[in-house]
Amino acid sequence: MAKILFQGDDFGFTRGVTAGIVDSIDFGVLRNTGLFANMPSAAYAVSFMKDRPQACFGIDFNLVAGPCVSDPQEIPHLVDENGNFLKSGIRVRDSRWQSEEGRAELFPYDEVNKELRAQYNRFIELTGVKPGYLHEHSISSENYRRVIHEIAVEEDIPYSSEIWKQLDMDGPIEKLFAMSMASQKKVFDPEDQLNKDTVEQFFSIADEMLKKDRSVFCCHPGYVDAQLLSLTTLSLERAKDAQMMMSEKIRQWIEDNNVELITYRDLKG
Repeated sequence: MAKILFQGDDFGFTRGVTAGIVDSIDFGVLRNTGLFANMPSAAYAVSFMKDRPQACFGIDFNLVAGPCVSDPQEIPHLVDENGNFLKSGIRVRDSRWQSEEGRAELFPYDEVNKELRAQYNRFIELTGVKPGYLHEHSISSENYRRVIHEIAVEEDIPYSSEIWKQLDMDGPIEKLFAMSMASQKKVFDPEDQLNKDTVEQFFSIADEMLKKDRSVFCCHPGYVDAQLLSLTTLSLERAKDAQMMMSEKIRQWIEDNNVELITYRDLKG
């Protein structure tokens, strides 16, 4: 029996994104989502968690959208003058992003460590429990991954990208990521997003997932609101991803192929 871990990122990004993720759990196949603990809508998102035991709620560590959790004066390389993170599009266009030394300058270890641990503690304050998994959002630097790995080991919590590789889960979804130049440049064209067929994208790797014991399918379901448009260019396709998560065609494929929907709880240990 093939097992698929469906993951939808950015829970609590905005109220609209939160609503799309909740519907994707209630009426679709989504079983794993990570909270943006730094966002103003995080507490609103948390209010939906207790009534959805079928879902595993992790944390999406975020260093490129919205306000920081720690004192902005202590993380000057990560935020602007208002205490908001510098967006990923700005980061990848900085020439320093092209080298490991440059990325370490953009994302100093001590500052990344301070902010990610503050976000981790905020998650616990909001929920009263540890996150079900740890996940990195958007762009990834060596210091970013190092801190997440350290928290994962200390707290005995699965770190998404590490466990995907350990269990050989990420081949099919990595194929989709590699095809997306927008994901690499962090510039998402509105027309391309409107024309994106996320259901077809799923079926482009569906046969490969059936050949594996365990696979991961990760995307960004959500509904579009004005706040989202002000925060990121990855906006319109979230509604398409939510539609995909709730697709009757995909749900029928899962039933026909006896696919088991799994969470990070099933992978722990």
